[in-house]
Amino acid sequence: MSDSKPGIERRKFLRLMGCSAVLIPAVMLPDQPARAQGKASKEAVQYQDTPKDGQKCKDCQFWTDPNGCQVVEGEISPEGWCSLYVKKAS
Repeated sequence: MSDSKPGIERRKFLRLMGCSAVLIPAVMLPDQPARAQGKASKEAVQYQDTPKDGQKCKDCQFWTDPNGCQVVEGEISPEGWCSLYVKKAS
């Protein structure tokens, strides 16, 4: 009879663990850019609920009906303004 024990060999186990150490971070990488693309806070973009120099959120290219913005978090007033304002193309 043989004295070998059932189960995985040490070398095979170490090889698998080495591959896992490389693959796990690689699988997690695609998720990182998605988190980096979060919306800006109202404070960071100097948001205000009133227009500034005739510029209003509802006239901005980032405006989304009924009260949102593609780049600023939270509820946004159509009559508001922030430093990221870009007039919609006609």
